[in-house]
Amino acid sequence: MTQGHKITDLSYLKEMSGNDKSIIEEMIEIFIEQIPEFTDEVSSNFDTRDWAGLGAIAHKAKSSVRTMGMEYIGDCLEQLEHFSKGNLKFELQIKKEKGVELSPDDEKNWSNVMNEASNDVELKHIPDLVECFLTNCPLAVDELKTTLQQL
Repeated sequence: MTQGHKITDLSYLKEMSGNDKSIIEEMIEIFIEQIPEFTDEVSSNFDTRDWAGLGAIAHKAKSSVRTMGMEYIGDCLEQLEHFSKGNLKFELQIKKEKGVELSPDDEKNWSNVMNEASNDVELKHIPDLVECFLTNCPLAVDELKTTLQQL
């Protein structure tokens, strides 16, 4: 984070809450509590190559992040969600081509991603998107803690 550049922008939250200080504080506190779960799950799912799990947590975190005005991070999560589906499709296609019998979970995942467009170039962005999320969330939490003290 550069000097003077904020990661969060609470304009939407203020508008949504009618600028009610208690609602704003509560939403910030909930977000701060959620971030460890989000970062742990993103990191864990990425490390274990659980693309369905990575896409699901990216989807879940996206709305919370955007509520805090973190549009760039929200866009990263949206891409991460999309590319994770593509990566899952890629891996399931390989299993199918090799004649590997898909588990019931794999079959369910296949039905969800078989029409998902993906290419190798997009899939290479996943590590950068994960890094973007994991690097910026602690900075945003620090920023929001300062904001809470100022409210």
